[in-house]
Amino acid sequence: MMLADLTLTHAPVTPWLVSVGVTAAIVLGLVGMFAFATNRRIRDSATRGWLSRLCYAVFLTSVGVLAISSFGSLLQFGHMSGYALLAHVAAAGAFVFLLLVVAVLYLPWGGSVATDENTAAVGDQRWWFARWTAWLLVISSLLTAGSMFLSMLPILDTAGLHEAVAVHRWTGLVVVVSALFHLFAISCTRLGWR
Repeated sequence: MMLADLTLTHAPVTPWLVSVGVTAAIVLGLVGMFAFATNRRIRDSATRGWLSRLCYAVFLTSVGVLAISSFGSLLQFGHMSGYALLAHVAAAGAFVFLLLVVAVLYLPWGGSVATDENTAAVGDQRWWFARWTAWLLVISSLLTAGSMFLSMLPILDTAGLHEAVAVHRWTGLVVVVSALFHLFAISCTRLGWR
């Protein structure tokens, strides 16, 4: 049996994906209402340049291509093959490369930071939701990429490969949801809601 021949005969993916989507929409709505209602303006301490915004946009585009090629193919055919698999592998290269850039640019920095006389520490300027979703995005991305890197090594047997594919599939879903949450948090900050 080839790895591309794996099907989802035992897992009800469609109802689960619908429930994850509805839950994500409800959580985004509640957090958006909270952010708009409190409307505390947090000043961005370091303006990001056009290159960092472009890298983030390409990273989110690669996450979108990976999500559409994988979950769209799985929902329609039950497995990945053909052009969907080719698009998934091609976008995975950009995803892994830009993961480092997103981690450096969007993860909060710790340690001692300089303070301004009118504000708190510069490291405290980001909204907690944006910080936590950035961490969730990077950690779930590392787990997703690591599960496929592990399956490329000759150390797993067939059952281990099946487990690696299952881990890759579900952590990939966490990447998509956390990318949506992080994009929402950054949009709230950019619009001045938070």
